Amino acid sequence: MAKNGQKSEYHKLKDGLAIRKVPQSKNYGIYLKFPNQKPLQFSLRTADYDEAVEKAMEEYYFNKMLLNRGEKIRQPRQKSTVHKIIDELIKVHEKNQDALKIEGKEKKHETHIRIFKRIKQFYKEDLNPSGLEMPLIRAYFEENQPFSTTQLRVTKYCFNEIFDRSVEKKLITKNDVVDLKKIKPSKKPESRKDHFTYSEFSKVVVHAINECANAHGKGQHTQRMAILYSSFLFYSGVRAGSEALGITWGDLNFSDFGDLYCTVREGKTKNYTRNNRNVILDHFAEETIHSVVALKFPKLAEKFTKKEAVLFLKNNKAGVTIFSTNFSQKPTYPKIFKKWIDELKETKTLSKSKDLTLYSLRHSYITIALENNVPIPLIAENAGTSGTMIERHYSHITVLTPEARKALLRDKIMFENGEKIEKTQSEKRKVIDYLIDNFDA
Repeated sequence: MAKNGQKSEYHKLKDGLAIRKVPQSKNYGIYLKFPNQKPLQFSLRTADYDEAVEKAMEEYYFNKMLLNRGEKIRQPRQKSTVHKIIDELIKVHEKNQDALKIEGKEKKHETHIRIFKRIKQFYKEDLNPSGLEMPLIRAYFEENQPFSTTQLRVTKYCFNEIFDRSVEKKLITKNDVVDLKKIKPSKKPESRKDHFTYSEFSKVVVHAINECANAHGKGQHTQRMAILYSSFLFYSGVRAGSEALGITWGDLNFSDFGDLYCTVREGKTKNYTRNNRNVILDHFAEETIHSVVALKFPKLAEKFTKKEAVLFLKNNKAGVTIFSTNFSQKPTYPKIFKKWIDELKETKTLSKSKDLTLYSLRHSYITIALENNVPIPLIAENAGTSGTMIERHYSHITVLTPEARKALLRDKIMFENGEKIEKTQSEKRKVIDYLIDNFDA
């Protein structure tokens, strides 16, 4: 939390008139009080003492003249703080977000709202917009770095919105707005989006099963759960860590079509405006859940059908997390998974050039969905991300889909199928053949 400084002393100029340094600012402010009138306090917009005295005296005599004429003096402004400005901006963005939900569009403003709340939490409640100067803003960026490209862009947007609203309310002038271009926090390195193919992940599972066969007791149980946990991530796209580990039996349900889905309440999307993301589970993702039931509650698996067992646990073990083990609420899955990957790379079963981690399983889900021509909005909704993010980071995948091949390799497909090539296509073919035949010449 940033320290906003202590209050400075008043310099009395006359009865009912004084100036002092505005808290968290280099400028002077005025205190003006006439008999039977509410006191006035506002910034004089100058850091020079003599100029501040001159402006204060002008305000004093101008308002005294108004009172002598029986007119109203300047009314005290309602004190507005950075917290209040942020609250207003959050309401605006929530309203805009609700409108987007009605239209069925992606969650555009939820990141803005989350960053606004983070900025509000950082500063003291009594901080005025005039006090939001370079040192305090720099302190925020330094304490929260490193930033991803998206985080940095959104954070600067939020600060600019705070300044714009403050200028609009005449709480500060345009000259008081901090130039955010001068603040250059460290950035997170762009992470590679390596993913598992079906073949690669199958090799991991086979290796893991063999490792389990050589383990006993607690170690064997934990490794079996690690296999099911990683399989769930691969087939569901849920984020590794708190998002997946936070799913409880009470978060499971069946749709009207009888399809199993889970409600994600923890992890990255926890503080989103709409924090109850439903993830529909395909066949193999659902089977991992049933396998967990068989491993942790074998008697239930024998007594009930798969669906009945899930519903029983939903009603009787609602608060129990699914992927905890019988020995730990926070299993060492990342460590176990890394060991498997390292062993497979050592035997050259997996390529050493790929950076494969538990989080790569999520990338695999998104990549395979794109290759199967699942609409991007559906992938984004189920994976708890935005279509924009998918288009930015996975565009290299979309050109490898069957649909992309039809659109981008039209000439090649026509040639392979022996179709009659249009005149313009035929002429194009002749040019290419000529270039090939004469390339070495």
